[in-house]
Amino acid sequence: MIYGIKDCANLTITSKKDGNPFLHTDYANVATNEWTSERVYANAKGTRSIGWDYDKQSTLTLETELFDLKFLAMLAGSAIETGEADILKREIVQVNAGKTATLKAVPVTGSVAVIAVGTDLLEHIGEPLEEVVSAPTGAQYSVTGSEVAFATDAVEGTVYAVYYVTKVADAKKLTFSADKFPEMFEITADALIRERETGRDDFVQIQYHKAQPQGNFTITMSATEPTNLSITFDLYPNAEKAIADYTIVAG
Repeated sequence: MIYGIKDCANLTITSKKDGNPFLHTDYANVATNEWTSERVYANAKGTRSIGWDYDKQSTLTLETELFDLKFLAMLAGSAIETGEADILKREIVQVNAGKTATLKAVPVTGSVAVIAVGTDLLEHIGEPLEEVVSAPTGAQYSVTGSEVAFATDAVEGTVYAVYYVTKVADAKKLTFSADKFPEMFEITADALIRERETGRDDFVQIQYHKAQPQGNFTITMSATEPTNLSITFDLYPNAEKAIADYTIVAG
C-alpha cells in the first residue's frame, strides 16, 4: 500500500525515571525524525567494493509555537515550583497635591528606587532620589506600605519611575541550574496516514523508546512573530536495540 502523511503527530512524553506521563501535546507544528549512520568501505583497485554500516543514530526535533511550561522544565532538568516569589515592577507615578504617590503593590523593604523621567516616560532624568525613613526633604522620599512620600516642596505633577520588588503568591518558578540537565523520556507519537487508492485514514503510532532532550535550545521573543520553541531529542536504542517502532492500524 502507498501512504501519505499531512499532519504533525500528537506526542505523549513519559518519564523513564518513574514511568508517569509527563506531558501531552496536540499542538506542535512540525516533528522531524532524522536518521544517520556511518559507513566504512574496502576498496578494490581504488574503487569502493564492500561497505560496512555502523553507529546508527537518530534525533527527533519538535517545533511548536504553543507550549506547556513543562517543556521548559524538561529542558532545564528542574521541577516547576509553586509558591511565593519576588517580582520586579516598574510604575510611572505623579506627585499629587499631598506630595505622595500610591503604588499598585507593597514593595519589599529596601527595594525601591525612584527617579524622574522625561516626557517619553522612559528617559531617566538626573540621579535617583535618596530614600529616608521619614520626613523627606529635597531630593528624598520615604515609603510606608504602598505609599511613596516626597518632600513638602516637591512639585505637584512631577513624573517619576518607581522600580521596586514585591512579593506575589502562587507564582510558578523554574530555575535553569548550571548542574542540572534533561532526563530520559519515552515518546509516543500518534498520527493518521492516508492510503492512496482508497483515501482511507489509517492510524500509526510511533514509539521512541529512549529520548533525551539536548541541552542546546533557543527561545526567541519577537514583537512581530510568535515564539517558536524547537526541541531536539537524542534517540537511543533500548535493550533490544530498537530505537523506534512503527505500528499501523487499518482504519
